[in-house]
Formats: sequence, C-alpha cells, structure tokens
Amino acid sequence: MSKRKNISQPKTVQQVKKHRELVFRFFLFSAIVAGVVYYTDAKGYFNPDYTNDHTRRKWNAYYEFTKHQPVDVVLVGNSHLYTGVSPEHLSNALGASCFILASPGTTMTDTYYALKEAITVRKPRMAIVETFTLNDYDSHELKPGTLSEQFKSFSARKNFVQKVLSTPVLFASDHYAAAWSNTIRNHSFIFTDTAQIRRNIALSKVKQPNQQGLYLGRYIRFTSGIEDSTLLKYDRPGFKAYEYSKHMPSPEALKFLEKTIRLCEENDIELVLLTLPMYHRHVHDYEQYKQVIQKTAGVQVSWLDLQLPYDTAAFTPESFENTVAENQHMTYQGSLVAAYKLAAYINEKHPGAVPDRSGEMAWKQLFYGSDGYFENHSPEKDGVSKVLMTDAEVSGGIKVKELILVPQQGAKRLLMKLENRKTSNTDAGVISISALKPMTVDVEMLAGNERTVVPVQLLPAVSVNPSNHVLMVSDYLDPRIEVEKVVNIRL
Repeated sequence: MSKRKNISQPKTVQQVKKHRELVFRFFLFSAIVAGVVYYTDAKGYFNPDYTNDHTRRKWNAYYEFTKHQPVDVVLVGNSHLYTGVSPEHLSNALGASCFILASPGTTMTDTYYALKEAITVRKPRMAIVETFTLNDYDSHELKPGTLSEQFKSFSARKNFVQKVLSTPVLFASDHYAAAWSNTIRNHSFIFTDTAQIRRNIALSKVKQPNQQGLYLGRYIRFTSGIEDSTLLKYDRPGFKAYEYSKHMPSPEALKFLEKTIRLCEENDIELVLLTLPMYHRHVHDYEQYKQVIQKTAGVQVSWLDLQLPYDTAAFTPESFENTVAENQHMTYQGSLVAAYKLAAYINEKHPGAVPDRSGEMAWKQLFYGSDGYFENHSPEKDGVSKVLMTDAEVSGGIKVKELILVPQQGAKRLLMKLENRKTSNTDAGVISISALKPMTVDVEMLAGNERTVVPVQLLPAVSVNPSNHVLMVSDYLDPRIEVEKVVNIRL
C-alpha cells in the first residue's frame, strides 16, 4: 500500500503543477488581452468615425456648460427631439438655459438613464421628456441598428457608477463587453476599415480643441419641407406611413416612464412630457397609443401633445422632412414652431418654474446674438445692431414696440416687434398673425457716400412666435449697408 501511495504522489504533484501553470497562463493571457484592449480604448484606435457623433458632442458640451452656469431645462429623447426643437430659440423665448441631451434611435430605458446622469451632473428646474421613445422594444432583444445606437448613447455618457449599474438593464450579457469597449465592438476594423484605424492613430497624437461657441445640443438636419410630389403619395388608397398601433409601448417602456416620473418627483424637478408631431396625414391610430401613455402617466403628469390636437396652420408641410418613410423628422422651420409652442406651454402651465435670467449679465453674455436672441430681446449698443424706432403707433392702431437692424446669417435684417396687447377679460388688441398683412418700411440708407430712401417689405414671422410681441421680418439685406433712419411705415 505504501509503495502505491509513494508512486501516485509524484503524479498528483505533477498534475497540480500543470494545472497551476495552465491557470497562470490563462490569467497572463487574459491580462495581456485586457491590457491591449485598455490601451487601444484609451488611445481610441478602434473608435468609430466621430465626425458626426452629435451624441458624444452633446454630453461633452453638457459637462462643460454646467461647470460655469446652471441649466434650467434639460430635454431628453431621440432624434425627433434634437431635430424638432431649437434649444437656442427655446432658451431665448424663456430667458433661461435649455439643453438637449438626445440620442438617435434611443429608447425610454436609455432616456431614463440619460436624464439620471444629467441630474447628477447638475439638477435642472425642469425636465422635458419626448415620447417617441415609448415604443415596442425589449432592451435585451434590440435589432442590430437600434442596438448600435444604444451602444453609442451608452458610450457617450461619462458617469462610471451609473453606467455599471445600467449595463445589465440596457444590454444582454453577451453585449456587456461590446458596450464598454470600442476595441471589442469594432475589432473588425482590422479587416474592414484600416483607414479609420490610421485616422484614429493620427488623431491620438494631436490634442483636440475644445468646443467653441454656444452649443445646446441642436442638430439641424432638414431645411426644406414636404414637396408636392411627396404629398400626392398620401392620396394613394389605403396608404399609411406610420401606424402607431404597430408600435405600442412595451411593458419595459411603460415601466421606465413610471421610473422617470418618480425620478423627477424625488428630485423636485417639474416634468413635462412632449410629443412632437409628424405630418398629420402621416400618422394613424395615434389615439390608441395616446390612451396607453395617459393610463400609465396619469392625469397629474403635464403633457404637451403637438400631434393631437394638431395645429394645421402652424405645422404646415414646410415643417417636416420630405419623406413618407415611417420615421419622419421635423425641419428647422418646424423646430422653431415647436420651440415657441413649448415656451408658451411652460409659461402658461408651469408659471415660475423656469427662472427668467434675461436680465442677468451672465446670461446675456452667453446668449447675446445667438439664434433667436434679437427676435425676443433688444440689442445692446454693440456697434453693429441699431434701434431705429421704439413705442410708435402706425395706421390701424398698431403699435410698434421696437424696430431694429441686426446682424443675422452673415447679413443684416430688419425686425419689427408689434405690441400684442391682451387683458385678462378679453382678447381685444391681440394681433392675429394670419390676419397681418405685409408692411413696407421706407428707410434712409447709406451706401458708400450716397444716401437714398429704399422701401423694405416686412412679413409676419410665422415660425417665430414670442409671447410678448408679434414679429415682422425683412429679407436678408446686404451687410455693407447702413440704415440711418425710418422715413415712413406703410401697411
């Protein structure tokens, strides 16, 4: 017996040594792989092309923005939001700081975690949650395109702890590594896109410049509306571009809507749900979809629904992308209409919730001259803008609050603000934009050494609807001209 024991001992020791050696090699190999992945991720060698990655740009800008000033309104959602609302015009209309943190193709689940991180960085007074994220999805069974967009959104966020906690919620277990590592996610670049790797290597050697100028998350994608030939497609018998009944909110979507509502309540943040429209002939079965959201959210949740009821006078075909594909976005013009409707809703339904900072020097320095500033506020003595008239009454009892000449789009433009009088008991004195007719302003201009009186036509600004006045605008004028004075105003 003792001999057998002595004979078997060397074999056992040898097996243990071999096992330990295999384990050591495994961990050494894993450590080397992990080190390589960490290094290439840190250097960004397998990054996708970030040229048009506005999700990453938004988060970078948000973190930088909130280092220096408060953010009053945070807007979260998907591409319908960042193409459908102008944050500059919304900020200028409210006299506040409004920031869009939206990502293409994102879900309500991802939107919840985006809002949670935004609150952690700096708590806003109000959260606007866009509702097109409420559709039929399961985060663990996303289609490749939607999964790719969720990877991008997750990658762009910065809060490590929240990302760790959200990983098992947002992704199936076989996607964890890809969610955290561009090297793992894009290792196929070695075979399919070596040019991108070379670009990334070159970029890693150059310090990237900081974002310049005011950026609030806007992304202008479409600048022209639905063409007549496209409108004819809606006349085809039985044609339905987008059927909401086929995209009803999943249990997961409704669960994270409830979590979003509680998140805002716990942080004392006013919540507004926002539904941005598609063209009214584009959508079908919307009432059914709306009822499901209303049942989950409850009547106590504020909801600005621009799809139903639909404002046909405001949201014309020019407000929408020229397509009959399911996912129709808004144009720049549509984003202005929506921004002013949202501003009016906030002022009416949530008075005092968002501070008016327009009298604060810090706010003025940040927003002065930005898109929508002069439409809502008076210019300073900046050496370029000029106040031509204030508090003047013209024929028809119309009172001109202000007529200004300001720089816009590399040119100059006349903006006329008409008093929009309204009492608590009557709408008398309220100017209807649809009833306004063009005005002609005769101005004395100086071009070189010559003075001449030139008629300039002003039209109602149908897309820009400030709460305190009605706006009339001229076409863009040659930036070299100087307007000396107003000679006459004719209706």
